[in-house]
Amino acid sequence: MIKKLLYLPLILLLTSTANYANAIEPMNNKSIFSNGYPEDAHISGLQLSFEELGFTGFKLDGVNNSSSVDFTNRIDKLSTALKLNFSYTNSPSLIASVSHLKVFFNENLVTVLPITNKLSIVKNTVSHSLDLNAKYIQDYNQIRFELVGYYDLRCQDDFNRSIWTEISRSSSITLNQKQLAIDSRLEYLPAPFFDAKDYNKLNLPFIFEKAPNTEAIEAAATLSSWFGAQADWRGANFPVIYNKAPDEHSVVFMTNDSKPDFLKDYPNVTKPRVELISSPINRYKKMLLILGRDEKDLKTAVTGLVFGHKVMTGRSAGIEAINNLPLRKAYDAPRWLRDDRPVQFEELIDYPTQLQAQGQKNGPVKLNVRFAPDLFTWREKGIPVTLQYRSTPESEAIDSRLNLLINQKFITGFLLNDEDSLLKKTQTLLPLISNKKIVQSKDFSLSGINLANRNELNFDFRFGVLKKGECAVVPPGGEYGLIEGNSSIDVSEFDHYIALPDLNVFANSGFPFTKYADLQQTLVLIDEQSTPNMLNILFNLTGHFGAITGYPSHRMGVAYLDDDADLDNKDILVIAKPRSAVHGLEKDAQINILLNNNQRAIKQAIYNGAYEDKANNNKIEVSIKSSGDMAVITGFQSPFDSNRSIVSLSATTQNAFTLLNDALMNSEQLSQIKGSATVINSQGIKTIQTDEQYFVGHIPIHTLVWFHLSDHPFILALLSILTLLLISFILWKLLQTLTYKRLAEGDK
Repeated sequence: MIKKLLYLPLILLLTSTANYANAIEPMNNKSIFSNGYPEDAHISGLQLSFEELGFTGFKLDGVNNSSSVDFTNRIDKLSTALKLNFSYTNSPSLIASVSHLKVFFNENLVTVLPITNKLSIVKNTVSHSLDLNAKYIQDYNQIRFELVGYYDLRCQDDFNRSIWTEISRSSSITLNQKQLAIDSRLEYLPAPFFDAKDYNKLNLPFIFEKAPNTEAIEAAATLSSWFGAQADWRGANFPVIYNKAPDEHSVVFMTNDSKPDFLKDYPNVTKPRVELISSPINRYKKMLLILGRDEKDLKTAVTGLVFGHKVMTGRSAGIEAINNLPLRKAYDAPRWLRDDRPVQFEELIDYPTQLQAQGQKNGPVKLNVRFAPDLFTWREKGIPVTLQYRSTPESEAIDSRLNLLINQKFITGFLLNDEDSLLKKTQTLLPLISNKKIVQSKDFSLSGINLANRNELNFDFRFGVLKKGECAVVPPGGEYGLIEGNSSIDVSEFDHYIALPDLNVFANSGFPFTKYADLQQTLVLIDEQSTPNMLNILFNLTGHFGAITGYPSHRMGVAYLDDDADLDNKDILVIAKPRSAVHGLEKDAQINILLNNNQRAIKQAIYNGAYEDKANNNKIEVSIKSSGDMAVITGFQSPFDSNRSIVSLSATTQNAFTLLNDALMNSEQLSQIKGSATVINSQGIKTIQTDEQYFVGHIPIHTLVWFHLSDHPFILALLSILTLLLISFILWKLLQTLTYKRLAEGDK
């Protein structure tokens, strides 16, 4: 995806190191560290199965004779005692004297294993446990298997199906990981808190001395969105801890007047500051300190960190000033496809050779694309794509193809031309997934682009082979396919208009809050006595928003439910226990209006689907108070602005907040959050769709009329007739006027 931010803010930083005169004074009282530095580093055992590592090349054959499994090594871990445990089964047709299996570790040959057929057919499986030399280990590591298989020494056909070896799916890599005490240097950021070489979900505790106020919450939400953007597809969890140091990498937010007990003697600061220290309870774990004179300074320190970490060095950096930080425009998130011009493929790649495929049976060229979820696609067959590609010339007239798949579903294919270096250009369409709430045409494909999710485009080059005579000749090699970087996707002609509420769009794309990548038009309302579970949900959501947009949500506002906040022209996110009103406020206060609407939406969600007396057209409701755990996510139109939305996350108990958080963190459960309301309890997720639909966005007036009347053909026909009559009447009056004018001129 696009790596560069659209705007580069000017950030002035004061970096403090031992060489600077204004270095921070050392701590006078170091007693808190007396028992916090264990002599021996912790060593943990780790087993990585091939399936967990995403390995798919279990079967090797004569052409696809090589496959590899990759694993990584974190910056703060030292891997030792590496062992490869695997088993394989080979074809009984292979000749043992000349067939063998090579094993490479980071392209260093580890061993050559003979193929034997002396075992019985039933037990034709060989198991091995190989020690791998730790001196070859790198940040990114690869174990590669290569099959050399022969079934006939005189007439060998590499495409013969009798050449195969299959690696067991139970294969794994085991290793020991020794914790390293790395230096406390800001230039490592975002490591070691987030390490790009770690493919696991990010877990990063946020520590406060006590329940934070709104400014501190805004600071932590900004930081979580930045870390969420770094974690991207891995996901991120930000548990909240009050006044306690966890035994893992963590972030501490503290002011001169609010310090957790384990850092009570830490020096005061005179300006917003970011520091990196070892944990007082474990020197192998790091703490990122967000420091300020007050909570307002915390927001400044975090903003300086997320936009200026690349120029931070040493242990400490003070934020002098933040200038030229512009407002983001709608739909300009770095990870979203731009809507103001065609976007070329080279703007969407993550590494230089991503658009190139090599080999007879190569993997597809993959491209990840995320669209604005409110693109108005009514009566559109798809999204225009200009596709240009090249491939190596074919020596014979054989059928080689380029297949296009979207989210692993086949869309279309093209025959590759046999002319040398021929550049092909074709106009095609990415079919759209129909949205039943907004699309009323049957012309849409049910497979293809889903606007709410990130989509994977696969361009799969398949090179044909021509058999010559009795024995096939091994292909000469050097097969290449290339998707040109100036191929493009164009959504600039689409308007933005969507039917809401749609919690699926909220859950998977953060819409409508992520419409502006910096969340400048988002307000979060939260209970004043926020529990760690509530804040955990908020920070996980902002981390999720950051992963979606690729940009920190530093302009998001936070207010308490009891505050007299400005609710106009805002999309509002509510995280609280359900309640119907706030005592002590006027009857028509804005917060009461919001809470009453929220309570009505929750009630509707709970009682939707209750027993219905069809004869009297009534739904029977029963008032129940129970002690069970239940969470409700609701979406509804803002009572303060018809073009704005409110999404409410409510839970009856702290356990219910845990259920809610688990649903938002689990990709399988996240896909079940749909409709206008979702009820979550210990038995699962229930989705509810109400009839209270509203639309946000803008489309031309004539399209607006036809779209909303397309479900009412009789009204549409009547309107068409009235329009024709009106046009006919106008023409008749015009002609009558012209006739009278000519007659008057004739009389003269």
